[in-house]
Amino acid sequence: MEEDDDVADDHPTCASSSSLPAARDRGGEVAAVVRRLPDGWTSQQWSEWITRLPWLFSKDGSIGCTLCRDAKSLLLSTDKGGVHLSEEWMNRDVSSKTKNNLRKKIYKHRDSVAHNRAVELAETRKQAILPNQILAINGKLLEETSNAFRSAYMIAKERMAFKKLPPVMQLQEINGAKVGAVHRSDKSCAEIIGHIALEMQKKFVCNVKKAQSKISITIDESSVHGRAYMIVYVRCDVTGKGDVDNVFLGLKELVEGTDAESIYNSLREALRVAGFDDEFLSNNLISIATDGASVLTGKNSGVIARLKQDFPKIQSIHCLCHRLELAVHDSLKLVAGCNHFEIFVSKLYSLYNQSAKNARLLEEAAAELNMQLLKIGQIFTIRWVSSSFRTVKAVWNNYPALARHFKIASEDPSRNDTERKKFLGLHKQLSNAGFVADLACMKDMLRELQALSLRLQQRDIVSANCQIQQCIDVLSALKECGGKPAQKAEDRITQRLFKGVELVECSGKIKRGQFYQSVIDNLKKRMPESDLVNMLKPLNKRFWPQDRNALIMYGEKEIRALAKELGESASEAVQELRDWKLQDAAPAPGKTLEKLSIASRTYLPTSSECERGFSAMNDTDSKTRNRLREASTSSLLFVDLNGPPLERFDPTPFITSWLKSGHRLSTSWASGPRAKATEPRPLWSLLC
Repeated sequence: MEEDDDVADDHPTCASSSSLPAARDRGGEVAAVVRRLPDGWTSQQWSEWITRLPWLFSKDGSIGCTLCRDAKSLLLSTDKGGVHLSEEWMNRDVSSKTKNNLRKKIYKHRDSVAHNRAVELAETRKQAILPNQILAINGKLLEETSNAFRSAYMIAKERMAFKKLPPVMQLQEINGAKVGAVHRSDKSCAEIIGHIALEMQKKFVCNVKKAQSKISITIDESSVHGRAYMIVYVRCDVTGKGDVDNVFLGLKELVEGTDAESIYNSLREALRVAGFDDEFLSNNLISIATDGASVLTGKNSGVIARLKQDFPKIQSIHCLCHRLELAVHDSLKLVAGCNHFEIFVSKLYSLYNQSAKNARLLEEAAAELNMQLLKIGQIFTIRWVSSSFRTVKAVWNNYPALARHFKIASEDPSRNDTERKKFLGLHKQLSNAGFVADLACMKDMLRELQALSLRLQQRDIVSANCQIQQCIDVLSALKECGGKPAQKAEDRITQRLFKGVELVECSGKIKRGQFYQSVIDNLKKRMPESDLVNMLKPLNKRFWPQDRNALIMYGEKEIRALAKELGESASEAVQELRDWKLQDAAPAPGKTLEKLSIASRTYLPTSSECERGFSAMNDTDSKTRNRLREASTSSLLFVDLNGPPLERFDPTPFITSWLKSGHRLSTSWASGPRAKATEPRPLWSLLC
């Protein structure tokens, strides 16, 4: 803490010395300045000394050396070559009863080897070559701290607690690695991870701003351990070479509430802290994707409405995956029979999720049939359609074990009459031919919708709309003949035997044709082709007309509107489009059209990245560890979600900034070759 006081008092002393005439005019303030000077020295004498030797500083009658003080954390291994920094000069403890003796001490210190080394460090630090000098002086310490950096990085990537760093460092030491005596605590782990995340974020934002990449953001709000948080993702060209990627930007705790005003202020603050100023956002922020919550999309006072007041050209995109869920739930409400199916599957979930005995008996029944069970979850809840498909698939897979368990339980004399009747009723409903037909129909439907949901999360907005139309076409075909499960079920129903279970003849409650048509209609209603998609279509050759006469003027209106929307030259964009369409010698679009093409891939079709971010947060800030601060959680998520794998992590650039920020020695160059990932993300090269 004494060093912090010294730093704070250094500048006021010098400032007071340089403004002594003004201080004399103010009378009593002169004494305050003089009391800081060495005993017996006048203000004029001290002013002359600090002019010649600016590294001198004074406090309470003693003097010290700012250069040696700053070099204290950089020359920890000082025995080599007789270099030893004086504790008195570093801690401002140099004093003398006479002026002559104090002058001698100053001259002796000025000519000492340690002080000259501190001067060299100060000069090399200004020239940004300090890490190379430190490497030559303290290679051993650099190697030790490098191991600490990699260990802390592994802690973040594996979503482990900070307190796991000490045993990890101890394990490395037992295995023969050099880990040193510092950077072994949980506090050091938090500081290192925070520094790495901050430097990664700075480099990412700096590169995006330098390349003037168009950006899209997606936000979502959720509660974790009783506290409301907002997560922010950015989608942009991360390298300036057309490598569009989704990047976790930050996490903000909504301490003021979850209303539109609080979310808007938190979002603007998150963007500002990351380094995205209003000027850059005005020129490059093109869209925001949300889950469609009213607090975000409200027409008059929603978050997006407020953003459009600041950035009028921003496009609002309602997440396609959430719209898909709405379309499915609309269909379930309209089609008779779906409710009965949902109730029965929910009974199965409750039966085995709330009773360990029933779950054990089901496993025993499966073991007797030599089959592997799948977990039966909930169906048609707030979770996405993929979760419902896994549940239906589990019921389909576990069908023989379920039937056997129900039959055994209905005949078990140890159970009371009520329980036996309940299991008998479940067995009758399960062995109903109509239920098997409904199960097959639902499996066919949910398989296609699950595949669509996954594809929407991996595509740009134009390709996503193509996937929607493709899914509608497939569902139209399946409406008549059904998929493989439906065909298999129909064949087994004819034989009255499904997976070894005798079936009772009964018609299904879900009318397949009506159900499929309802889903198709709701997909078209909930997910229409937007004006934005129509503007982006001419940038994709698959939408070009085959007839040359129709191709001549195709897309010019849309490209002109898109260029104006993105702040590019409309005339250049149209001319390059003509060259690209009509000239065989132009296989690739021009420069302006290429910018529009990259921007078209920047528009976010879904907010699914936010859902993954909150899943990662739940794993990181789990209930088994102490509550993390907002900054610590955000740093952990940034490293975990954006950083390269451990084998591709190079601590060298982070050590350079670590040293410049005044921390202790911290890194070295790895001696062995680095393994390369099969498909490295361009973002990794940028961040490291």
